[in-house]
Amino acid sequence: MQPDRSESPVLRSDPRVSDEDASGSMEVTIPALDSSDVRRKSSSTRPCTLVITHTGQCVNLVADSASGPPVETEEEMSVTKNAFFGKLRETFEDLNLRGLLWLNSQGQGKNIDAEKDVLSRFHNSYLYGDVPLSIKLRTAIRSGTWSHVTIWVEFFAAVISVTAYVRQTYTEETLGWSQFFRRVFSLYFAADYVLRIFSAPVRLYYIFSTAGIIDLISSLPIFYIWSVADNYSAVPQMLRVIRARRILPYLLTLGLVGGTIAQQIFLLIMYTLGTVFIAAGIFQWVEYKNTPANVKREANCDEAGCFTFYQAFYFLIVTITTVGYGDFSPKSNWGRFVAITVILAAVLILPLQINNILQLASRRPYGGKLALQKVVGSRFIILSGNVSFNTVEHFLSGFYHPCHDKDMTAFPIRVVIMAPFKPSFELKTLLTVYKDNVEFIEGVPTKETDLVRAGAKLASAFFLLADHYAKDFDAEDAAQMTRSLSVHRHCGPMARVIVELLKPENCKSALWDEFESGIEVLCPEAIRFKLLARSCHIQGFSTFIINLFRSGLFIRSPKEEHWMVQYYRGLQHEVFPVILPPCLHRQELMFEEVVEVMYLKYRVILFGLDVQIGDGSRTVVLYPRGRILDPCDVGLVIASDLAAAEQVSKFGLPVHQACPYLDFSQDLKIAMDDMVLQQVKNRWKEFRRNEEKWKSTNNTFGSLREGLKKNLAAWSSRKTTVTSLEDAIEAATRWPPLKLDKPDPPVLARRAQIIQAHLQSNTMNVVRLPSPHILVCIEGMWPVNLFYFVSNLRINNVLNLPVVILHPNEPTAAQWGCVGLFSDVYFVQGTALYELDLIRAGVLQAERVVILTETLQEESIQSDDSASMSQSINIADLNNVRIAANVERLISPARGRVIVELQQENQIQFLRPKFNIDARLFHTGMYHRDHTGRFQFAPPYIEGKGFSPGALTFLIYATFFNSTVISIVEQLSSGCPMDQLDEGSAEIRHFEQIAVPRHYQGQTFSDLFLGLLEHERILALGLYRPLGTQGSVVCYVSTNPEPSLSLVEGDLVYVLK
Repeated sequence: MQPDRSESPVLRSDPRVSDEDASGSMEVTIPALDSSDVRRKSSSTRPCTLVITHTGQCVNLVADSASGPPVETEEEMSVTKNAFFGKLRETFEDLNLRGLLWLNSQGQGKNIDAEKDVLSRFHNSYLYGDVPLSIKLRTAIRSGTWSHVTIWVEFFAAVISVTAYVRQTYTEETLGWSQFFRRVFSLYFAADYVLRIFSAPVRLYYIFSTAGIIDLISSLPIFYIWSVADNYSAVPQMLRVIRARRILPYLLTLGLVGGTIAQQIFLLIMYTLGTVFIAAGIFQWVEYKNTPANVKREANCDEAGCFTFYQAFYFLIVTITTVGYGDFSPKSNWGRFVAITVILAAVLILPLQINNILQLASRRPYGGKLALQKVVGSRFIILSGNVSFNTVEHFLSGFYHPCHDKDMTAFPIRVVIMAPFKPSFELKTLLTVYKDNVEFIEGVPTKETDLVRAGAKLASAFFLLADHYAKDFDAEDAAQMTRSLSVHRHCGPMARVIVELLKPENCKSALWDEFESGIEVLCPEAIRFKLLARSCHIQGFSTFIINLFRSGLFIRSPKEEHWMVQYYRGLQHEVFPVILPPCLHRQELMFEEVVEVMYLKYRVILFGLDVQIGDGSRTVVLYPRGRILDPCDVGLVIASDLAAAEQVSKFGLPVHQACPYLDFSQDLKIAMDDMVLQQVKNRWKEFRRNEEKWKSTNNTFGSLREGLKKNLAAWSSRKTTVTSLEDAIEAATRWPPLKLDKPDPPVLARRAQIIQAHLQSNTMNVVRLPSPHILVCIEGMWPVNLFYFVSNLRINNVLNLPVVILHPNEPTAAQWGCVGLFSDVYFVQGTALYELDLIRAGVLQAERVVILTETLQEESIQSDDSASMSQSINIADLNNVRIAANVERLISPARGRVIVELQQENQIQFLRPKFNIDARLFHTGMYHRDHTGRFQFAPPYIEGKGFSPGALTFLIYATFFNSTVISIVEQLSSGCPMDQLDEGSAEIRHFEQIAVPRHYQGQTFSDLFLGLLEHERILALGLYRPLGTQGSVVCYVSTNPEPSLSLVEGDLVYVLK
């Protein structure tokens, strides 16, 4: 049965086909066929309609809409039934997990005035909210000087209390100083217990926990401090002995207790000695109080008893170790009972713990499990996949950076590292820096038992890192997909699974269609080439973007007059989400007005919004000028730290809402905020009035814009009608494609001859072009994702320069087919290490020279030791440094014309110019956490010349706090279409670089910021300062400079327009 070709099919909208792909799509009807299989219940197949996009995507539009939903088969019903009964058979671990989750839900937290969809996109530690007094007290106890003071006081109080008790076993005489310390320390332990209950994250859990019971026992002697029983009663004396348990927190602060085998053995010894110590005190007191007088006389004992404390301790040690010299023995029945109890406890408990540690030491040193009790009152994430020392160092240094750890002490976030190998000495040393916040567990995310040991069901997020040195990117992505599915199946949709892929096209795989939430896919490779391509048009672009999201090292005592201080202060600025205060919504302010208010008031730059669109989802829009703020909008600001960003959310609110006696301060702050708000509103009213007059005299502008909208709508509604499925397939697999998307491998294989012919026609021996070009130098392997570099060079708002690729080997059809589809792309065979080949490739006429790093292909590394990595990484970086030196020798001036990509960040310092910064200038603790962080202070990086893919590790941890990071970076790189807010709008917001207008030279950055915003409708974000500014050795990036910074000739401005 042939399809009816007399009528042209009509293209219908489908949610699976984007508007961008719908233009030029082809629709084909597939007829129904009779079935010859008698076992099938239906006698024929259904007719269907295929929509085939120009990218080769196929969408099945069901023709029979009345068919209804599919009916569940008997087999499916049986599986569902078994799954239902399987849920009833919950294990003890399931109940334990549910109990821990319930306890966490009972804890107090910040009260954030935001919807659920906002909280799902931004971590609550980044958002402002009312913090209860108990949380503020907990923060004070856990952090800063007060934390160290309380630990030392507790340590000495416990030691002196135990010492006083031991002394008392030798004499009944009570000295004045001893009585004084008893009373003081009893008051201290009682007050400490009350404060711990009040500030505990989950009070119920703390009260019944082991630590809570020990703290309670330590505080009970307060009821006897003014009683005669304080000296002679059994209860207060026994309670003081138990205070020896309070010494353990001091050992934790020294790092003597942790997760390694040696530390666990040390912990066992300390617990054993502590238990024996307490038991010895109980045994000595029992013998002293319960031994009859006649027995004491027969044994020639003193009136104080037959045992001193030392003798009681000696007796229990000899008894537990089964030595049994027989020189001491209990004299009372109660003493014998205590000895029997200690022996039974030692026989039952100690062998089990020793056996566990021996098994752990002989088999898997890090094969234990996470103590899930640590999760109560805190959160934790799991870092897994292809873990190495460098990735762990970068991740942890950014994750725990002081710039955004404001809530870490009150709401700690722990990190569990899961890898299929034993950590090296280098990694162990790094983990000790983070003490109890980071643990290592040997395991893999595809193994159910390993996920259980790591407590994956309780994790807030699960990170899966990819191997960037994999031989086969598709194979590595397939492994990542398997890991993500395994984790998602185990944890469920509530846990965030953030998976890293190597090929951008795999991020659009149909595999992710069924996961509406839970799995977040990101591809640093796509961002890498976007930054490199955009850096060809905007100087310092990669440095500006990386500094916006990657936290830098702190410098101690920076010199105010040095040019590096301007760069350093810009380096400290990051992107933060903010809850916009209600007063801005009530005033119905436009976005530009709020930008000006926040800049004048707090020196933060509001550059975008996270808005809710028509279908209920949320999206990021950069600089939506003219938009009236909506209550559900979330601001995106550039601020120096989290505290500065939170000031935006406090605008128009009282200073101390919990202190009613400060009404005058509250009214004064609100009045000042209102005054700034009214001044800005009045000024913008005048601007809009003048703008309306200008528009009324320029009607041509409006008509042209409307005509452009109509033309765009007409172009977008184009559709291609084909007569057969064969014609549709032929059109969808043509090369070059109808739209310049990356062709699929089957298309490249099918069109290999056409691609090879195109390569021959575009191969040049000597470059002779009528205009400057971009020279791309590649040594080693051809980059797998080179398509994304060339495609990002071809953007609509800049002049598209020709691209010349210099490579030692001729590319294959599959390699050239991904870049040759663009116009004005040429190939020169040769090596950039040879200066003559550089001349042949037109280095003298090049506008930009981009030196890409080699795509290394290593065997899978089963260790995190950096020494185990191949020397080819160092060789590749050295070759690129040599190529850069060759280029700079040939062209003059070379400054600003060369972009060099290196595998290792610390190799950037070997590029010219060289300017070494003493490591002693950095904050000691931060430098120990991230030694490679110095690359952000290397002059080649500061001016945007040096770039490393390793610097993009910020995408991993930044996505945890702010899930819009990828969208922000992509829109800054490729533009932000405004049709998300205004349907049919052809306007695109671009990030560009302009020269400082002449009339602003000599004025301040604040004058420039306000002038461009009010008169040009342009939002300034930072500066690219010229060589020699304040004695600088390079041009440098300055993000959100000081408002009083004076502008000079040659300054370039980063703007959104």
